[in-house]
Amino acid sequence: MIPTYEQALELLNVYCVWPHIIAHCKKVAKVASFLAKNLNKNGYKLNMSLVETGSLLHDIAKPYGIENHIDHSTEGARWLEKLGYPEVAEIVKYHVFLPEDTIKIGEKEIVNYADKRVKDEKVVTLERRFEYIFERYGHDKIRKDRLNRLYHQSKVLEELIFKDLPFSPQSLSRILEGESE
Repeated sequence: MIPTYEQALELLNVYCVWPHIIAHCKKVAKVASFLAKNLNKNGYKLNMSLVETGSLLHDIAKPYGIENHIDHSTEGARWLEKLGYPEVAEIVKYHVFLPEDTIKIGEKEIVNYADKRVKDEKVVTLERRFEYIFERYGHDKIRKDRLNRLYHQSKVLEELIFKDLPFSPQSLSRILEGESE
């Protein structure tokens, strides 16, 4: 079962997700849905409801994770699993790091990538997003190494996604709302 967009918004409120995080989630949902819709036009069979709801709920446990110093993706997945949303839980679980062997494009990959393209409420390049991520989280060698692997994985994912799209990664922000970087 997949909650509707409205039900997902209600869950964000029930779990006391901060307004700026909800705004970020809405933008990620917009980017992910746009990418999925265009991939589906090129023969993919992505579940649009799952992409939209999964991206909207990807940071459901972010405030809880910050306040309790725990992994918000694992915690959010656990919550959604308990609520009876295993498909959405899978997306939330992997919205930060995908399994190392990811070679196909599915709903969780689209949400993962879309999240990497949105800083706050603005669509940015992977490079700009990772500048921020490194600045915020890359405080020691272990974290920097992990972030470097994440950046590499995101670049590979970007290539996989955009090889079947009629526009480039660089044009995504311009296409969505005429934003510029």
